Amino acid sequence: MSPTVTIAALTFREAVRRKLVAAFLAITVALVGLSAWGFERLSHSRSLSSAEVAASLPQALILFMFMFSFVVALSASTISSPAISAEVESGVLQAVATRPVRRFQILLGKWLGLAVVLTAYAAAVCALEFVVADLVSGFTPPDPAGAFGYLLAEGLVLLTAGLLLSTRLSALATGVVAIALFGAAWLAGVVGTIGADLHVAALREVDSIARYVVPTDGLWHGTIYALEPRSILANAIGHGSPFYAGSPPSWAYLTWCAVWVAAALTAALIVFERREL
Repeated sequence: MSPTVTIAALTFREAVRRKLVAAFLAITVALVGLSAWGFERLSHSRSLSSAEVAASLPQALILFMFMFSFVVALSASTISSPAISAEVESGVLQAVATRPVRRFQILLGKWLGLAVVLTAYAAAVCALEFVVADLVSGFTPPDPAGAFGYLLAEGLVLLTAGLLLSTRLSALATGVVAIALFGAAWLAGVVGTIGADLHVAALREVDSIARYVVPTDGLWHGTIYALEPRSILANAIGHGSPFYAGSPPSWAYLTWCAVWVAAALTAALIVFERREL
């Protein structure tokens, strides 16, 4: 077994053993329970017509998935922030790096191990929420696999950013900065939506630039698109809202996201190679 795979397996086991993973699972169960109650009340509402209920259910699911988007982002930030910095401070990496294990193998192993944890968590979140929505209200998103893929990609972007920051900053600083980047990217998306509504080019430009600098919000809009029934898209229901996406991310943009992750991971490798342990 290669050192990279060994470190990935150890990182995965360590992440699962941490109480943070259990805490995020508890938060997920609580949010799924809340969404089940919301879907039940909405689908059996006597004040809404059947057409209004049918239009409201997808929007409710998008709102709940936005909460899970934040939880996935927080999870990615939390598990990546101490990956390097905490082990450098404790002296663990100093002992590991003196063995015939190269630093790039350590970093790649940690990224792979944490990526597996995040993938499993995102899959559990999507599966639970989609099953609950279907059982309680009968609504199934048109592209659940696509929604999962975009949500996972969003988490992997933040995971990679957190790992890069962790090579230079403390665990606490890394977590704060990573979440701030996620929040700033989403806020830029809201500003862009307002700019499009008011026909203000400068505000639209803020969103366009931010989507390439930190591509989490662009990927989140891919999740939105995958959750929207074609009836919503045909009638542009919710157009002008930050929770509406009229089209999926282009292949050029998805390619950029992959390049962004690769570049951030490469930068993390370079910084880690030059850091004193």
